[in-house]
Amino acid sequence: MARSLRPLEVFPITTRTLEVLRVADVTSAMRRVTLGGPELAAHTAANGYPVAAFRSEGFDDEFKILLKHPDAEAVVGPTQADGLLNWPRRDPHLLSRTYTVRRWDPVAGELDVDLVRHGAGPAATWAYRVRPGERVQIAGPKSSSRHPEEADWTLVAGDETALPAVGRWLEEWPAGARGQVFVEVGRPEHRQELPVPDGVVLTWLSRDGAEPGTTTLLFDAVRAAPWWEGTVYAWAAGESGTLAPIRRWLREERGLSREQIDVTGYWRRPAPVGNGAEAAPAGHVEGGADEDEGTRFHELAEILPGFALRVAATIGLAAAFDDRPRTLAELAAATGAHPRGLAKLLRFLTALDVTETLDDGRHRLTGPGRELAEDHVAEAFDLDGLHARRELGGALSLLSAVRTGRGDHARWFGTDYARHLADDPALLLARTEHEAREAVYVADAVAAAPAFAELSTIAVAGPAPGNFADALVRAHPALHATVVALPSEIAALRRLFPAHERVDHEAGSPFGVRPEPVDAVLLADVLPTLDDVDAVHVLRQAAASLRPGGRVLVFGDVLDPEVADEHDYEEDLVGFALHGGGAREDEEHRALFAAAGLRPVARTTVGWGYTLHTLAPRD
Repeated sequence: MARSLRPLEVFPITTRTLEVLRVADVTSAMRRVTLGGPELAAHTAANGYPVAAFRSEGFDDEFKILLKHPDAEAVVGPTQADGLLNWPRRDPHLLSRTYTVRRWDPVAGELDVDLVRHGAGPAATWAYRVRPGERVQIAGPKSSSRHPEEADWTLVAGDETALPAVGRWLEEWPAGARGQVFVEVGRPEHRQELPVPDGVVLTWLSRDGAEPGTTTLLFDAVRAAPWWEGTVYAWAAGESGTLAPIRRWLREERGLSREQIDVTGYWRRPAPVGNGAEAAPAGHVEGGADEDEGTRFHELAEILPGFALRVAATIGLAAAFDDRPRTLAELAAATGAHPRGLAKLLRFLTALDVTETLDDGRHRLTGPGRELAEDHVAEAFDLDGLHARRELGGALSLLSAVRTGRGDHARWFGTDYARHLADDPALLLARTEHEAREAVYVADAVAAAPAFAELSTIAVAGPAPGNFADALVRAHPALHATVVALPSEIAALRRLFPAHERVDHEAGSPFGVRPEPVDAVLLADVLPTLDDVDAVHVLRQAAASLRPGGRVLVFGDVLDPEVADEHDYEEDLVGFALHGGGAREDEEHRALFAAAGLRPVARTTVGWGYTLHTLAPRD
């Protein structure tokens, strides 16, 4: 797999309280707030957890500012945990907004955040009223990505909400790099004094008073820009609706790969209400009435709404709208759906407030419905894709798993889940690609752990072994890595990762002993896919594959009930139904290690709260 053109570094997720040092207006449309204080440095939180020093090394690093809800007496925010945060559960007064680090000066201990001065609601109110001396809680950043590498030029587009990122980018732009930059603002006087490095063309676009998110200025400018020779990296940020045609054009007309595109919706313009009246301004928060328990239970018990949304995603309904109202005939032609069946689906989606019917009979997506246009939603909801297959398989197998301790995937699909994927080349490749994309966020952090220092040989098994092997040999020049996988998986991995002289592949599985002993065996996210008996066996086989003094390294997520939420428990249930494993707490891991004859040597928190166990065979 081609690595992203932007190098990524992951940090532990932190929260800290800072002081407002200064407030100044950059323009009449942009306010700059400078934050500082001793908690920018590494320290220990009041609850005893370590808080890493503040870091920001990328131009579009994001962090959250915790704000006071209108109905609350004080700000509600997360507390620090081990490498991640403990967010309040179901607290209606939790309110935050995400902003870009405009400037970070570690020497002066100052952090700048620029806020667009428009709209209403708590975020806009805070921006208008904030004064020096106030205290504010923040969370993050949790990662940084730098200027794209191996790109001959960069295409940049954004509205005023992207201006903080673009401004910092231009100030930190690498010498000699080429780029075309387009920035949309409300009026000409909202332009800022920004450096324009050699090789960069900066173009300002003005809406001349038009409401943000209502024009095609960015798309028109990008489409009309000269297309330079060489490999391009395209970055765009701003209102989601205006970015959708840019994303499609880059992919479909220009043929850019996933690794060449970063298009991020920073905000979404509220959908019109009825046939023209505007909805509440962005950032508006309604007061929270107590939720009726019966209504809450009824919503929890409904199955069909989620399935109907997945059907809509699978037929490409959001793309068929193309950001405009459409007739039933137009939608049926664009999706290939049966007109009567599509009419019934639209009627149900309208009842769910996902679509709406205009007075002239045409249909359009509502604000919630436009979520279907987001790439990650379309991919996750596609019933022909990997995510939905896993979700559906887990749901159907859950009853048997709860009753007997083992799911019955084969009853529904003719074979177990692992074989179901392995027997379908398209699904196997999709799984391998998905695992590789997810592992980008952890592989480098794992490879930097002290446990890998001074190793000569290592065997790697589990999801995304190619990522971990690649990260390990890049971080440790003397290390040789062996990827252990099934033959079909090796074929897929070789399509994604270029050959490396210190990485080879061995047909096999974690259930076997290595033919040649190694210094260490890394089991990355292996245990969640195994029941207890199989997990103990795999751990024993890994120990039997070691040279004298070798180590078994177990990487993955340890379930912590103190910070887990319903999504963690959902993932646990699906994993249990499909594999008999699922998530395990720390004590459960220790019991498996003991049963396998392994003793803990070290336990390290990696990245966003993941755990790396270093284990040694008991003498």
